[in-house]
Amino acid sequence: MRGEPPDEVMMWKRNKEWSPEEVLSRQLAMNERTWAELQAHGVTEETQLRLDFFYEAPDEESAEALARFLVDETDYEVRHDDSSVSGATLDTTISQEILDQWVRWMVLAGHENGHCKFDGWGAAVP
Repeated sequence: MRGEPPDEVMMWKRNKEWSPEEVLSRQLAMNERTWAELQAHGVTEETQLRLDFFYEAPDEESAEALARFLVDETDYEVRHDDSSVSGATLDTTISQEILDQWVRWMVLAGHENGHCKFDGWGAAVP
């Protein structure tokens, strides 16, 4: 039916099971491809970028827990609703190594604070 989430989203929301290791493995593989693509568009380790990030949350209480943690621990702009957390970093320089460290932290932060699943990041190329 129109307006209903796909079955896989409903299944995740029902059983709330996912592996941080699996998410991390997938995100690190994507980091490698994304960093190469950013470099192809002229981004270097000196380029200032603002990273947008996204999480899926099992419920509003979980989203609020993660949002509160991110606000307390970072200088990120953070938003949440009943099923997601999103936001952005300040402008920063990045490298493949920095991205990998940051993604590890973000995946674990979501897992440990509300069991929210890190769903990725993006950046606009200047």
